[in-house]
Amino acid sequence: MSGIEVINRAIAAGEKMGLRALAPLELTIFAIAEAEVYCDKDGIDALIRRYGSDSLPVFANAFTEIGAMEVAASLSALGETGVTPEHLLSAANDLITGRVGYSYENIVTYVEARI
Repeated sequence: MSGIEVINRAIAAGEKMGLRALAPLELTIFAIAEAEVYCDKDGIDALIRRYGSDSLPVFANAFTEIGAMEVAASLSALGETGVTPEHLLSAANDLITGRVGYSYENIVTYVEARI
């Protein structure tokens, strides 16, 4: 199975079963995909409303896994505050929509190294 096939299956599994039911590799893939979709479409505040601020470490870890450290740090900062200051929300959203520190190719490479 190719990395792209694994990515597609992980996203489908996440859509069907949810974040908490996924194996570690699937979780990393799905968390990144969800963050991208929510940030691109409705903004990071929609992601937080959907999953709760207590899930931000899951998203931060996913970005850490693929080496997107600036995104991970931004999400971690949001999770630590207990509140969501607009400047932190905006910064995290901009980093994710800008795909700062990673690309789809990075994700494929990450997945292929683990299958």
